[in-house]
Amino acid sequence: MEAGAKSTIFKHLKEYGVPFVVIGGHAVCYYGFISATEDVAIVFLRTAASEQKLFQALQEIHACWISNELDPDTGYEKEIPVNQKYLKSNHLMMVKTDLGYLDIFDFIPGFPEIPTEELFDTAENYQGTKIVSLEWLKKIKNASGRSRDIEDLKNLP
Repeated sequence: MEAGAKSTIFKHLKEYGVPFVVIGGHAVCYYGFISATEDVAIVFLRTAASEQKLFQALQEIHACWISNELDPDTGYEKEIPVNQKYLKSNHLMMVKTDLGYLDIFDFIPGFPEIPTEELFDTAENYQGTKIVSLEWLKKIKNASGRSRDIEDLKNLP
């Protein structure tokens, strides 16, 4: 796994007690293939308590989501601070933080009907951080069908 800001996001979420499993490019790196990624992707186990922990963690790192509305001063999309309504009403949150970009799922990508607990029960433990199992990583990558994910699949053990 990559050091630096990305591992800082993991550390930050763990400090707040947010239950999560790393998926995406960082999980691919864990299994031995360096996959270029600019964000961190996680699945979090949604409960009332974990929502509150996630909200507090995101507040501290100034998490914002990018709206489709343009800021009249800059001409760029508006960055809207994450609030509890946003957190409760979204199942996939793509946010910008002081520690980098973070994609947060409350479902298994490609398999929304399967309880997320399955990812947690089968995850690897890397220095206290849960990493999606190789079997699940391959399933998720295959289900996405994106060219980047297909390339990752070719390089996974």
